[in-house]
Amino acid sequence: METVGAYMSTRVLTTRPDALAHDAAHEMFENNVGALLVKQNGKYIGIFTKTDWIHKALKWEGDPSAVQVASIMTAPLITIEKDEPLAKASLLMEKNRVRHLAVTEDGETVGILSVKDLERYYRKLYGVGL
Repeated sequence: METVGAYMSTRVLTTRPDALAHDAAHEMFENNVGALLVKQNGKYIGIFTKTDWIHKALKWEGDPSAVQVASIMTAPLITIEKDEPLAKASLLMEKNRVRHLAVTEDGETVGILSVKDLERYYRKLYGVGL
């Protein structure tokens, strides 16, 4: 049984809730990632994703470049333990209609699992595109 830890990314980039969403989106694109964890006072409080930027900030009434991350981030942060099976992660994403999960180990955030990571697992499992 493959676990979340085998497919997650250990590269966790963060932003602040008071950061401008435009700047956070730029950071995602510059780093080729789809999400930034939102951290306040040493605690992860949510996630800001490309989907948040596209579907929320760009539809914001007024100037989208003035929107703060806190106004459009996804919260609360949905997490899964590193040793859980990937099938559970897939179900959790589907149930919560999200594309990213924060991965924890003993309650501490150690990575991010994305839907692209799940795609990589299923391609390997079924021998597609190898």
